[in-house]
Amino acid sequence: MPLISKVGRDKLGVRALIIGITIFLWVGIFLHLFPVWWMWTTSVKMSAEIYKFPPTLWPKRPTFACYKLIFRISQEVGTLSFIQYPVYVYFKNSLIMTGGIMLTQIPICALVAYALSKMHSPRWSRIIFLYCIGVMFVPSQISLIPSYLILRHFPFPTKHIPKIPFTNISFPYYNFLNSYWAVILPGMYSAFNVLLFKGFFDGIPDELINAARLDGASELGILRRIILPVSKPVLAVVAYFTFSGAWNSFMWPLIVIRDNKLQPMAVFIYNFQQGLTTRTAVGESPELKRLAAAGIGINGLMAVSIIETIPVFIMFLVFREYLMTGIKLRGFK
Repeated sequence: MPLISKVGRDKLGVRALIIGITIFLWVGIFLHLFPVWWMWTTSVKMSAEIYKFPPTLWPKRPTFACYKLIFRISQEVGTLSFIQYPVYVYFKNSLIMTGGIMLTQIPICALVAYALSKMHSPRWSRIIFLYCIGVMFVPSQISLIPSYLILRHFPFPTKHIPKIPFTNISFPYYNFLNSYWAVILPGMYSAFNVLLFKGFFDGIPDELINAARLDGASELGILRRIILPVSKPVLAVVAYFTFSGAWNSFMWPLIVIRDNKLQPMAVFIYNFQQGLTTRTAVGESPELKRLAAAGIGINGLMAVSIIETIPVFIMFLVFREYLMTGIKLRGFK
């Protein structure tokens, strides 16, 4: 349905309103796209041109030197504390962590939501449902220390490893810190995704489930052959939310991963930015001087930031149909 009815559009007042709305929308589009344009033009500018005033909207001598950081780093840059490996190393780390979270979180949340929606009695379903989504009421900052301790001394969330009773021997434990699993394991469950799945599964008629049970189908078979094929809209939305959340995760990887070679893109960009703003009492640090000699500065930071946003943009294009239309039940009358 159009915002303004087609009847009476020839009137002067209505035409003025349409023109005003159109101008307002174009201004909004410009304000949203201009930062992206500025990032791109800055990434292909020479270092000296970035600091010129007035700034240029298009580089006078475009260069893609900063994008060489994706595959290799020069000898001058390789000696820096915050750029020790090519960008593809950090990109690979982000892909591994994000892929691990998606491959575990989506099936687990779907199984939990199916059990709550179609398997339990209404009374127990409400009780277990409140328990499963209760973590949404706990601020993430509160769980940082317990999560860190349990990953450091798995399965004991304590500062010190407890002793075996009547002995002086500590219980066996495993340290997941400084590994991919330190990011993947805490991301294997999402109460918000369970909420999305359950809300969609509740709208699927129980007659389909009961008919499949009468035919001898198992619960996993029902989930795989009946529930998931008609749940593509919610699967697409959950997949996009999971991907974007895991890909842009910053605080937790910064805490649990100290090895520079295992850090994801978000942490690398933070270290890059911190390195660019480093100053000594007498002026620029030696690291910044080596960066300037290699022709890398804010332009390099912008280039890396653009590379970091490409996967999220691709995922949006893949799932844009369901993201734009929203979550709704299809295929049932």
